Amino acid sequence: MAKVKNNEELDKFLGNAGVLSDEGIKKAIALGLLELKSPQDLAFQPASLDIHLAPTIMTFARRRIGQAAVDLKKPVDEFVDYEKIDSVKGAVIYPHEFILGVTTEWLKLSDRLIANVDGKSSLGRLGLVIHATAGFVDPGFKGHITLEITNLTNMPIIVYPDMPIGQFRFTLTTTPAAKLYGAKIGSKYANSYSKTPKPLPSQYWKNLVKK
Repeated sequence: MAKVKNNEELDKFLGNAGVLSDEGIKKAIALGLLELKSPQDLAFQPASLDIHLAPTIMTFARRRIGQAAVDLKKPVDEFVDYEKIDSVKGAVIYPHEFILGVTTEWLKLSDRLIANVDGKSSLGRLGLVIHATAGFVDPGFKGHITLEITNLTNMPIIVYPDMPIGQFRFTLTTTPAAKLYGAKIGSKYANSYSKTPKPLPSQYWKNLVKK
């Protein structure tokens, strides 16, 4: 992150907890509270930042596996397949199908920032949603964000790599978080920036298996 050169300016900024506007997001970056990396130019909205779909998605191999059930006490690697989205033809998300994607954007949050992942209303009107439960990003997180994408309609929807698919909304907390996002919880995207990230399958089974 950029080094903070003016503590007085930082203290003044931190005294205004709330949702950041476009200028607030830029200010958070300048003060070293937020780090963002992206292969695309950052696209600012009035109080959010557009996010884009990385080319690699993860699908559930229902046809290949047949009637087998997901056991929450076991890894799910055998149930998933990876697919690279064709830049011309795109990738089809079938009616009521659930896939995992990931953002091209990489971010790092300080102990005073949280992020929310929201969909775009134009895609919501087509029945495409981008998260089921994981729309909240804790202070201290660093990495790419996993997208839980579902086609809610009865018609196939074609998606394309690098398309705008949602937005980040940032909120400045009233006090620093005492416990930061760590490697032992949640997503495993605490890696260095990659222009070709891919989603990872659920690791929930580790919560139910005693070591």
